[in-house]
Amino acid sequence: MTRETPKNPERYQMQELLSAIQKADSILLFPHVSPDGDTVGSTLALKMVLERMQKKVILVLDGVVPPNLFFLPDLYCFRTPQDVGTQLNLKNANALAIAVDVADFGRLGSSEALFRSIAVTAQIDHHGTNPAFAQINLVDEQAPATAILVSRLQQELGLPIEQGEAICLYTGLSTDTGNFVFENTNAEAFQLMGRLMEAGLPLAKYSRLLFKRKDRAFLRLLSKTLPTMTFFCHGEIAGLQLSLQDMRSAQATGENTEGLVDYAIDASGVKMAYFARETESGEVKVSLRALSPYRVDRVAALFGGGGHLLAAGCTLAPPLDEAVERLREALVKAREGSLEA
Repeated sequence: MTRETPKNPERYQMQELLSAIQKADSILLFPHVSPDGDTVGSTLALKMVLERMQKKVILVLDGVVPPNLFFLPDLYCFRTPQDVGTQLNLKNANALAIAVDVADFGRLGSSEALFRSIAVTAQIDHHGTNPAFAQINLVDEQAPATAILVSRLQQELGLPIEQGEAICLYTGLSTDTGNFVFENTNAEAFQLMGRLMEAGLPLAKYSRLLFKRKDRAFLRLLSKTLPTMTFFCHGEIAGLQLSLQDMRSAQATGENTEGLVDYAIDASGVKMAYFARETESGEVKVSLRALSPYRVDRVAALFGGGGHLLAAGCTLAPPLDEAVERLREALVKAREGSLEA
């Protein structure tokens, strides 16, 4: 008999996911590579919820948590896919894999093989470009953060929010909404914030940790990056770049560059912006930002990257100056509406 298409696909997927969680003995959670506040915060909050259900939870991360998130609880629980794959026998286990805030398979990095090897796969995500790569896909592109979807799941389970979960959910929600000023911020975001405050979230403390505190490596990078700022297209596009030499002289890593692109998009009159930096491998990593009605997801897709309409990223081939030139050409076309991704 053919299964009837549900009237509310998201609701249907929620019930499918809840059923899979109830049946699983072991649950593996997979955040995305180059982890940010939403993927880490949502993963940790989901871990806490699942452990309250007496589930065995394993966190699998290809990469390291950036320093600006070191205040979060349970960071020691993250393990590499190699470690998990060699030490755990999951072939005969009743296991479930859940990708958290992962836009596509590529964003799993070296965790992809382990994710694919697990019999039942699911994902919780809010990227509009998500191709529904898992068996169960709880995806809502209207949600301002994956943390929103984790909170919905928690509500479905009837579990009240505890303080540790509130801290993690706040981290995911606030970082993906730019501290509630990005255009994706909606009423549900503030409704969740109300519940987090009721759960005992120390807002002043964690708001400062996320948005006010700057480590010294970041400040050294900022002093080297701001002089590179350029404006073009009548000042509507701005860019910043950072050489590997400058990264080394600042004694900084890629994790210390979080937030540098904001100085370009926040400049007066700017509608689109980029930050490009050389990596140790020679590739050029790019962060893109835009203000509506402009969009940068198609620019990122042109170079094999992805993300949201107003915030995206990609990686270009070296050298830095040539990569920036190609990027600038694509941004100009995107501004004019003539970009073919």
